[in-house]
Amino acid sequence: MTEACERHPHGTRLRYRGGCRCLTCRAANSRYECERAAARRRGEHNGIVPAKKARRRILELARKGVGYKQVADASGVAETIVGEIRTGRKTRIRANTERAILGVTAEAMADHALVDAAPTWRRIERLIDEGGFTKSEIARRLGKKTPALQIGRVKVLAKTALAIEKMCRYYLERR
Repeated sequence: MTEACERHPHGTRLRYRGGCRCLTCRAANSRYECERAAARRRGEHNGIVPAKKARRRILELARKGVGYKQVADASGVAETIVGEIRTGRKTRIRANTERAILGVTAEAMADHALVDAAPTWRRIERLIDEGGFTKSEIARRLGKKTPALQIGRVKVLAKTALAIEKMCRYYLERR
């Protein structure tokens, strides 16, 4: 039996995997195998799958401004695992890990992520043209201290883009 497994108490699967074959450790392993078989029958497969789909999803989200740490946070998967999938170091993962990563959407973006400014500027132009707002008024309603709208033309913070989108919806699309 390995020294690492000897640290685990009897009656656990880890102790069984370490080589202990006492009655309580065999029972723990049997319970685990029964639960695993029942999960398979219910269609809750958690076997090993290729990490290609998860990697594609992580890279796709990265192009949308969602970093791997946000993917990890939103999916509940450890940052190191998501990072290894992203770089290609980890090529096989559990099915549950894949499902969790594939379930992450672009809404998991951090507030300070940079996103394309073009849609935000289109919305600002709509607020000016259709809503009759000035740039100073838009800045004030966004809670800015200066009466000037200071937004980049190429990239903009995700939280600013979201605030402009909400403002546009509230003032223009609810009519």
